[in-house]
Amino acid sequence: MANIDYAKLLRDRRLDIAIGIGYEFAGEKPGFSNELNVIVAILKANRFIKKTIAAADPYYDTYFLRKKFTAANLQPIDIDLYVYLTSSHKKAPAQVFASFLATSEIVIYSGHARVGIGPDFDDEESSAQNFIIGLNSAAHLKGQINTQQSPHDLSSLTKYRKAASSRKDNDLENISKKNLFREDLYQVWFFNACTSIDYVEEIRGKWSVKDKARKHGLVRTADGSMKSKENLVLFGTNYSVVADASRILTKLLEGKTMDDIIKAMTEYEKILSPEHKKRKNIYFSD
Repeated sequence: MANIDYAKLLRDRRLDIAIGIGYEFAGEKPGFSNELNVIVAILKANRFIKKTIAAADPYYDTYFLRKKFTAANLQPIDIDLYVYLTSSHKKAPAQVFASFLATSEIVIYSGHARVGIGPDFDDEESSAQNFIIGLNSAAHLKGQINTQQSPHDLSSLTKYRKAASSRKDNDLENISKKNLFREDLYQVWFFNACTSIDYVEEIRGKWSVKDKARKHGLVRTADGSMKSKENLVLFGTNYSVVADASRILTKLLEGKTMDDIIKAMTEYEKILSPEHKKRKNIYFSD
């Protein structure tokens, strides 16, 4: 299990947490949990202040807190905490999410995974605000990596592929082509979406038995190398889940370990989903 290196995260005495809430989970439809409101309530309970930033406000909300931060194996330290929050209620949330992945230390996505295609910030029949991970890269077109790894109803994959058919690009590949991923930026990415293990090949590359290494990953730095596990930690799901990301955010604000976060999310998911009660490894880190 990969862990979170808070010493790396806090070496500049600042921590940025960027959150994207997927479509249907930000209050767009009745009958769905409003995760956006839950996240905002956690920030308010922790005394974050919502800042007004004219250039940014149409695209994401900014929350700020200066606090003494304590984490495992780390002396208490005064830091500035910034939380950035986007959803379908903001302009261009998929493009904003791309900037989060390129520049923020901690990134959380919570929403639909669209069967390995990627995070989605608008209706399932639209591709305008999909963040494409599992389609259209050069490696996909050459068959070097695959769209879907976990078992799903094939009709769902076909439906989502059709909805995204107007898109001919890959957003992770686009970020890499612009040389925006940095090896010297330590990051932790949380994909709290159904079977987000489907994203791992695109992020980490596919294991080559011949070369005894992972190849063809899409998260590449300016020198063309895949971003290393030392500086990019992943959290994801092995199954379909319903638990929101509130426990992830709460535990991060408390400086807890990845093991603590996975334990809290597992307990939460088992309360909400009886079918998971006997399952192990609902969540993973890598």
